Amino acid sequence: MTSETIDTRHAGGARRRRPLSLIACALLALCSSAGQAAEPHRDRYSDDVTAIYDGTWTATFDRSVGPTGTAKFVLADFAGTWQDVGAAAPLKGSVCGGKPMAVTVQMSQKEEFAFTVFGISISPECPNLTVYVKPVDANTLEGTVESKQFAGEQKIRLVRTPQAPRRR
Repeated sequence: MTSETIDTRHAGGARRRRPLSLIACALLALCSSAGQAAEPHRDRYSDDVTAIYDGTWTATFDRSVGPTGTAKFVLADFAGTWQDVGAAAPLKGSVCGGKPMAVTVQMSQKEEFAFTVFGISISPECPNLTVYVKPVDANTLEGTVESKQFAGEQKIRLVRTPQAPRRR
């Protein structure tokens, strides 16, 4: 786009055209996109979908997956921790048990949710776990967990831990 200047003439008397300034171009682009920014774009991969899985969960599974068959899963904004919990004796003999392991969300949709538990972040002896679950209701997820440590898949169930009301 160009704009004409007023009474600016070359030696030959023709009007000279000058390109819009960089600031004018930026303002034009900003104004044209402002209408689009008024309505947020939401799709099945949005933060709103992931937020439904944020919170603290208690996972129960076969003991071939973890030393006690129970873990605490805490998720916030696509990342979190997984920590085996339960009886002290099985945790004491485990290299991985009782230590918080890093978790990263792999898929977050209303219909399904998947994440990876990075056991190797604690020790090379700790397995990575891949968890695939689907919502049963607002506070329950069920699915499978896979690892190179055990053959095939094991069933897993996650139940949201109720949060205590905050005192004012």
